[in-house]
Amino acid sequence: MKASFLLLFVFLCLAVKSQTVVPQKGSGSKFSFTCANMYFEIDSARGARFTSFKLNDNEIMYVDFKTTDMAGSTFWPSPQSVWNWPPALNLDGNPYKTSIQQNKIVFTSNIDTKSMLRFYKTISASDIDTSITIDYCIKNEKTISQKWAPWEITRVLNGGLTIFAKGLGSVTGDMAPRTIATTGYVWYDQDQTKGGIGSKFFSDGKGWLAHIVDGDMLFIKKFDDVVYGKTAPAESEVEAYTAPDQSYTELEDQGTYTTIAGKDSLIWHVKWFARKLPASVNVAVGSNTLTTYIEAVLKRGATSARINLANNVSVKVYPNPASKTITIETDLTAGRDVTLRIIDLQGRIVLSRSVSQAKDQINIEHLPRGNYIYDIQQGIKIISKGQLAIKH
Repeated sequence: MKASFLLLFVFLCLAVKSQTVVPQKGSGSKFSFTCANMYFEIDSARGARFTSFKLNDNEIMYVDFKTTDMAGSTFWPSPQSVWNWPPALNLDGNPYKTSIQQNKIVFTSNIDTKSMLRFYKTISASDIDTSITIDYCIKNEKTISQKWAPWEITRVLNGGLTIFAKGLGSVTGDMAPRTIATTGYVWYDQDQTKGGIGSKFFSDGKGWLAHIVDGDMLFIKKFDDVVYGKTAPAESEVEAYTAPDQSYTELEDQGTYTTIAGKDSLIWHVKWFARKLPASVNVAVGSNTLTTYIEAVLKRGATSARINLANNVSVKVYPNPASKTITIETDLTAGRDVTLRIIDLQGRIVLSRSVSQAKDQINIEHLPRGNYIYDIQQGIKIISKGQLAIKH
């Protein structure tokens, strides 16, 4: 757990407030975010499945729920060899509890009695870099440790061009011959390889996976890069599955295979982007203009947080993990309406305290052992956030 925790902590310490994108409650069990020209929808009654992702009102995902349940975007524990098929209903299909916490929605599953896992999905949107952020949490409800990797499965219509930066090793799987590795990237052009053999390929990547829909809609998923060889057995960081007798392709990304202690959790951070490609970008295998554009989107998403943090304030929260107290250091002076909040993985605020001076100490001894999210606010603005581990 330490590796993924540190990666997440470093990223979250760089993150800052966005302009508020308020989640909306739709009809029935639907919830959504509208961020610039993007629309993102979640259905809490369908396993908190992502049921729509639109750019300029044009659908990016495969969402034909009328004829199949194999639609939208879901989340599974990896490796599949442990649970085989089908996925656990409490994690993949049954209703999730829902809580709206300011600009976030937290979805909580019931426990899968076979694996003794519980899932949380915390979702927000940022109009700083026009993105959707998903924090997936795998909670081990056993008293003994388990080893799992996080696994996001997003279904799009067959066709289009899939691309990702190539990591170490070779592309494997029976669909590997339908891919082309060139110029440091792997390309899967479904429009040129229809009817080819195979159903799935596996590859190491570099923390992102992109797909072009209808020739001009770019969909990017960004996630923590996995050290080569640290994925779940018989799995990879980047995978794609094209159902030979169906209308969809699964774009799959996985995180590090991690030991989760009893009653502990693993948190995995993913960002989604959607962009309309300029006419100057050539959508073709080996296109330098396409890879340059994708890298620019990823770079802006990574650097906007660092720039905004530098323009605000410096914040330190330590020790981490903590047991009895934590210290908050800021360059804010006393009396500036600064508040620390600690939030559990169900989205509940379990502690809220004023930070009364530039270096303040706050008691957390009464909080149960586990992982939490903290944020520091000035007024209603979040100036810093991150993950906090409490180890009594």
